Amino acid sequence: MGNESGPLRSKTARPLRIALSGLLILVPVALGLAVPLYQRTSPTLIGIPFFYWFQMAMAVLVAAGTSTVFHLLFTCDDDGEDRP
Repeated sequence: MGNESGPLRSKTARPLRIALSGLLILVPVALGLAVPLYQRTSPTLIGIPFFYWFQMAMAVLVAAGTSTVFHLLFTCDDDGEDRP
């Protein structure tokens, strides 16, 4: 109970890491929700209309951003080195 050596232990993150984390998740989500930006069929990518491949690209970017945020906030020490 007093042992906080797990990978999700609470610690104070620097404000820059928190701001960067918010941007990494917010930008692809906001672009995916802004339907008028991608409500068209051209350009196509290997026969797939823009509407569909743009949504899939945003899903991949959100997944990559979430993974990066987890790494920034929970697995790196303040000096940037990984925890064992």
